[in-house]
Amino acid sequence: MTKNEEKPEEAELMLFPEDVPNWIKEGLEREEDVIAIMDTGLYKGRFAETSLVLTNKRVMVYRKGDILEDISLTRIEEASIRTYLNICILVIKTGGVFKGIAAFNRNRFKSLEKLVTIINNLVIGKISYELLKSSVTKESRLSEKRIFRRLFGLLRPTLPLIIVSLVLSMVLRIFDLTPPYLIKILVDEVLTPRAHIEKLYWILAALLALFIGQILLNVAKGYINTKLNLLTSRIMRSAIFKKLQRTSLFYHDKFGSGGLFTRIFDDARQIQDFIANSLQSVAINAGAVVFVGAILVSLSLKLTIISILPLFITFIMAIFYSMRAPLYYFRVWRKWSNLVSTVSDALNAVLLLKSYRKEREYEEKFMKEHIGFEESQIASFKIEQTFWPPVWLVFLGCNLSIWFLGGLDVLNGVLSLGSLIAFTTYMWEFYGPIFGLIESFASFQRVKVSIERVFELLDLEEEKSGTYRAPIRGNVVFDNVWFTYDGIHYVLKNVSLDIKSGERVGIVGPSGAGKTTMAKLMLRLYEPQFGKIAVDGVDLKEYDLESLRRQVAMVMQDTPLFDISIAENITIAKPEVSPLEVMRVAKLAAAHDFIMKLPEAYDTEVGRRGAKLSGGEKARIALAAALLKDPRILILDEPTAMLDALTEDKVIEALERVTKYRTTLIIAHRLSTLKFTDRIVVLDDGRVIETGAHKELLKKGGLYAELWNSQLKGLARRQVILYER
Repeated sequence: MTKNEEKPEEAELMLFPEDVPNWIKEGLEREEDVIAIMDTGLYKGRFAETSLVLTNKRVMVYRKGDILEDISLTRIEEASIRTYLNICILVIKTGGVFKGIAAFNRNRFKSLEKLVTIINNLVIGKISYELLKSSVTKESRLSEKRIFRRLFGLLRPTLPLIIVSLVLSMVLRIFDLTPPYLIKILVDEVLTPRAHIEKLYWILAALLALFIGQILLNVAKGYINTKLNLLTSRIMRSAIFKKLQRTSLFYHDKFGSGGLFTRIFDDARQIQDFIANSLQSVAINAGAVVFVGAILVSLSLKLTIISILPLFITFIMAIFYSMRAPLYYFRVWRKWSNLVSTVSDALNAVLLLKSYRKEREYEEKFMKEHIGFEESQIASFKIEQTFWPPVWLVFLGCNLSIWFLGGLDVLNGVLSLGSLIAFTTYMWEFYGPIFGLIESFASFQRVKVSIERVFELLDLEEEKSGTYRAPIRGNVVFDNVWFTYDGIHYVLKNVSLDIKSGERVGIVGPSGAGKTTMAKLMLRLYEPQFGKIAVDGVDLKEYDLESLRRQVAMVMQDTPLFDISIAENITIAKPEVSPLEVMRVAKLAAAHDFIMKLPEAYDTEVGRRGAKLSGGEKARIALAAALLKDPRILILDEPTAMLDALTEDKVIEALERVTKYRTTLIIAHRLSTLKFTDRIVVLDDGRVIETGAHKELLKKGGLYAELWNSQLKGLARRQVILYER
């Protein structure tokens, strides 16, 4: 592996591998399954080649097939990582004693962190092996044959345009191949004998007709190809976009906005270019090789045999090339996706970057990602040059041999001068399509990566909707719910909670405790890996998604608005309501007054993501939109986080009125927001640790009391500062 190459993370850490090496299989016990295999990455250092193996029963360290460490999971109390200058150490705690069992290259840190989390999930979180296995998803790759069969199935509407374009290309190719034969006749039958002057006029007229025909056909082909490009692009991008609208948020988190952009635009453009250009080139060039080959045989069989000798070398080189090239092209696309993600993140958070003076840091990050992309491009170029220049050199040597042997045949009277000129001209017309096929082969390897990436999205599982559509009363039950975003780090752990219809429940806890995740699960934006959530005694999975989300509303902490008017944003879920109803809910959300002060009131355009409004104004518009749905279950995620003190009081008063007799979950860091709730649930590290009324929780002196006292101290500190000023 060269300096600029990097080993992909999936090669460092293999989760639930299908092909377990024999030297590991031999040491497994009965009913023991391999969860993960990870190498240390220290092959060239002072450490011997070492691998760590995690099973559902133990942790083992192998060195060259020998077991160095064998620790049962029942003995392990905790796993952790200690980092040093160039290495990181996996540390296992057993019997209260910490022991380093394996050293890893520092660039394996992310993979090692995943492995440590899995071990801790098993030994600390007591997550079952079956749950862990079902949570970690594995990707499968389609065969080349199946990939292209699916692609052409998707692009079936473009078939008529492909056929017309192909026919035009074939006619143009025939027009291209005709002039050398006419020149042969001109040399052998007109110029050399200095006779048949009438043929000169006919040949010139034929050449003129060919050139005019080429111009007209090129215009027609350009028009057809333009329509083909546009139709291919529309089919690919609309299919991806529709799929993304119908999939769970899990996949949006997994691929990221930058990764999705590159697939919708860059990968679709690669496929579009392949269909409109490369695919036709393959067909035309293959036909040209056969057609011109027949002409060459008719001119000189001996020279034809010599001219096809390089094809065997080309075929052998192509096989080796196809084995190595996809890895390099995949790396190029991955680096490009990282670069786009960096740009997307920076542009979406430009205000944050400027406020924290992080512009230079992101400039450096951009340059780092761009250099990585450049290096991957150079690496792919090098692999191409390793294979093809030797092939071209063989073709050049063959061409010189034909001129030498053909020249001897002309001098000996075996071959006419016109035939030799025609043969050498057609020979390059023969080699040209072969070089085109070689280039198409490289293009084929590149587009294969794009097709795989596109179908990876198109194969994503869509949100599953049930059939239950009854009106919701509002009883909510979380029953032993476990949830993880990445299949490894669990955000919710064994959460059980019973909320009665019409009950107003506050959810509090430190950042990262899992509060917002609970709210997202209520809307079925995600599915718990274990346990269930029921509304009115019916599992959420059985609800029709449209019916569920029509009766459950959620106001997020930072709700992005659409680039439309304020009225349209409020009526996004019920566009048919009257203006009076819009104003009614705006007043309930304490938004009406500030809206009426705007130049165009409710018709004011809010800008992209609500850029023309303040954070508090956007939050109130989002609250108005939620209230317009008149939901049976209302979820509020930090509803007053971006409001000033005066507006906060108004909104809290409004919330107390509109949430009466309505099941309400209020997520808040400002505990004063929860003064009208019936019950408060305290989360910490994904678990429910306290539940009860405000006064009851203060008496317990637990985490809630700590949070409350901390906020009181902060308020007192601010009052002292204001008094001293």
